[in-house]
Amino acid sequence: MASMREALWSSIREVWNQCTRHPSITAADITVEIYEDAQGQYQWRISHESLYNQYTASLLPVRSLFRGEEAKLQERITVDYSSLVPIRHLGGRGRTALVTSSEILYVFKGVDFGTFLESPTDFTPQRDVCYHEIRTMSLLPPHPNIMPPPNTLVTANNITDDRQDLVCGALYPFMSHGTIDDQIESAKATGIRLPPICKATWCFQMASAIAHTHFTGHIFHMDIKLSNFLLETNRNLLLIDWEQSGAALHTLAPEADGSWDVKEVAAGSSSSATADPAVPRLVYDKYDGPYRENLAWGRPKWNVFPGWRDTWPRALDAAEVFSLGRCMWMLMDEVTEQEIEECDEIVVSWSEDADDIPEDWKDVVNRCLAPDPNDRIGLKELVDFWKTVPCKDGAQTEFNMV
Repeated sequence: MASMREALWSSIREVWNQCTRHPSITAADITVEIYEDAQGQYQWRISHESLYNQYTASLLPVRSLFRGEEAKLQERITVDYSSLVPIRHLGGRGRTALVTSSEILYVFKGVDFGTFLESPTDFTPQRDVCYHEIRTMSLLPPHPNIMPPPNTLVTANNITDDRQDLVCGALYPFMSHGTIDDQIESAKATGIRLPPICKATWCFQMASAIAHTHFTGHIFHMDIKLSNFLLETNRNLLLIDWEQSGAALHTLAPEADGSWDVKEVAAGSSSSATADPAVPRLVYDKYDGPYRENLAWGRPKWNVFPGWRDTWPRALDAAEVFSLGRCMWMLMDEVTEQEIEECDEIVVSWSEDADDIPEDWKDVVNRCLAPDPNDRIGLKELVDFWKTVPCKDGAQTEFNMV
């Protein structure tokens, strides 16, 4: 493998100075083929890649991406993808990378030509997810703990019509302090636990962002996890990742895995001490019909969230409260996503290290995680609880962020 890499780089080094002087080298659809001639010398030739036309033909112009009220919400800047300077790939779906534009660090999230070449078959659902996220963020009313919609769209060069801006992604601000999960990893590495009051602040901000999503935005998030909460320099959280095309299995509510249907029945007797007898109960039935799928590219393959939002909003609230509870437990007990993803079965228990967490905080988290969704704390009540804990201003907590 090492010798193969060396041969590859050797061939590139030999032809680089020549081919980069070719007048067409900067064209978006250009590919360079390097080969050996009969004398064993490296040669090169430039060709126009026909697949690039297929790629740009699948992209939408800015004016088609936003229609009606969406188009009036925000002035948007466009930058050409070729002007971005890549720094490193960040993982995730499609193409997510740290880049610079005009010497400023950003996160590019979208579908570039490389994404198309990797799998033309998977490209369409990846493109649709990219567009869905941009539209969703543009329509969601602002909240201090939700990432604002991108105001810079990234466009691909249309070689047949350079007047048309074809959207292939967007630029998002780069947050140098990373995510809550990054902070937990750093705390475990140093052996210094995060301050409890800081954790309470973040719990309030997490719950507040999801409550805003449900009750003001009238949508859902679906993929609530610690790595989807970024930290600003003032230590406040920003909820990201609005693709709504998949869920983290380590935080997904068990009844939302696609194998259950829900309905409401009239209030009656209940063995639960917390259930309100005046509130109809949610009843879940195991689905036993034919195979069903409504997520072309994500998991679980049957996404219950859109249907529950429209028909059973209490079931939606209960499912995302569970996800919040799992995140809050991981934060309080300082469990990283890598640790939890390596578990065959997740058992929520409080370690001795969590002795610095007040019992009423633990009780609220446990209520989020009740096996019966009817017994879980309500989303509004969850926000109200964390609102009563002193010092909700993240700037007042003292600790060193990574």
